[in-house]
Amino acid sequence: MEETIKPHTGKSKKKLLRQPRVFIPLILIILGLIFGLVWWRYWANFVYTEDAQVDAHLIILSSPLPAYISQLNVDEGNTVVKQQPLAVVTLSSIITDKDLKSARAEAHIQYQRAQNAVDVLNAQLLDDRKNMERLERIYKKGGTSEQNLLDAKTRYEVTKAQYESAQITLGLASNILDATYNRLEGIVLKSPINGRVSQRYANLGQNMSPGEPIFGLVDLNDVWIEANIKETHVGSVRPGQRVDIDVDTYPGVPFTGTVLHVESATVGAYSVIPSENPSGTFIKIVQRVPIKIAVDTRGYTLRPGMSVEVKIHARKFSWL
Repeated sequence: MEETIKPHTGKSKKKLLRQPRVFIPLILIILGLIFGLVWWRYWANFVYTEDAQVDAHLIILSSPLPAYISQLNVDEGNTVVKQQPLAVVTLSSIITDKDLKSARAEAHIQYQRAQNAVDVLNAQLLDDRKNMERLERIYKKGGTSEQNLLDAKTRYEVTKAQYESAQITLGLASNILDATYNRLEGIVLKSPINGRVSQRYANLGQNMSPGEPIFGLVDLNDVWIEANIKETHVGSVRPGQRVDIDVDTYPGVPFTGTVLHVESATVGAYSVIPSENPSGTFIKIVQRVPIKIAVDTRGYTLRPGMSVEVKIHARKFSWL
């Protein structure tokens, strides 16, 4: 008697799918695919890096000529204000009139250059502010895009930072120029910024060489984030994009910021040691491009050199 093989019917297939050993792995696979897709779409919106730190203007105060320190008015950790006398030095007796005249001429040149830079940036700052205010009025009426307004605000912030830096340079140049006109009297070294003394390099009664540091100053109210982004990711980073910031010193405290600008060259381009071996063969490695990020400190003290993690909102999708 021959056995008959019954074909699988629809009921048998449904019965097979209802078995736990079949439908449970199938559900897990589907859920894994959905989770993976959502996770990819979520992180595709961001550019993330741990290679970032707090940065600020670090000012080194020194004497332009050989000098003897006759007075120190502040110490490490002291808060200082702009134009506050920090030290008094007396020019060394070995300085000849010829040396002093040459130093005075060079100081005049440096001062004039610094003054010209301040004047140019001041005019540019006024133009950028007027343009930003104009776009704000147009944006409220729906006449321009949000991105155009963000670009204008970013240009204004960048110019403002450059103007403030130029003012610091002008203040230092002014101090040097004043010093060349005080051969016999004590030369008063003044602070070019409002900030804090981060380092004292010299002691009372010490003889200093030209350019040898006496004080290190930092303005803790003017800090930003310097982040190094991989060149494979920096293409989607634009000025004006929002940034989420985690500072290692303050775990759990959410800081926010805005991308100010992307540097024109990679970190390796300024490296003293080139990425080539003696035979001239180029070694390809993933380069990093520095970006500057304005940060809302929320009243917390951020010190230069602190490690941070940044997450830049670099893309936008219609769904997530």
